[in-house]
Amino acid sequence: MKNLLLALIFFSSSLFMSDTAFAIDITQERGYVDFAKLDLVYGEPKVMVNLNKTMLGFISKINMSDPEASQLISKLKAVRVQIYNMTDNDQPALDLIANVSKDIKAKNWLPIVSVNEDEEKVRIFTKITDDVMDGLVVMVINSKDGRKGREAVFINIVGEIDPAQINKVTESLNIDVGLK
Repeated sequence: MKNLLLALIFFSSSLFMSDTAFAIDITQERGYVDFAKLDLVYGEPKVMVNLNKTMLGFISKINMSDPEASQLISKLKAVRVQIYNMTDNDQPALDLIANVSKDIKAKNWLPIVSVNEDEEKVRIFTKITDDVMDGLVVMVINSKDGRKGREAVFINIVGEIDPAQINKVTESLNIDVGLK
């Protein structure tokens, strides 16, 4: 019995390690964008959502009451949301938006929304490969009450995305990206 238990533990751990060894390196996906630099300036995000392919698979299986949303979620590879509180120092977030915008434009991402107001800056880009949207980036600096309550919001959805169904997917994941 002890040998059976040890064999089961060994088998289970080897499955886990092999699954981890062959895990997708999300940073190599066409729709991935890195926002980690803001952690150095603003600290840990006040909101952080980091759903990888495995977690999205679980969610798509749990969400069987809505087969359409479940199917859409199953095609995603990652959903990442980072929201930072900003004080008086907007510049690092503004620089990141400018640098990411320049970088992803050079990689043939398409800008679909650009807002340049005094108290708000918005950039939304999409990555399309062979007529399939495989990445979406939303970058926002907003103001709730003047300088108080300013936030930097960065969202990256990686994987096959049906643009007509973005709200359905984000509602299913309980993420409000304000794209209604």
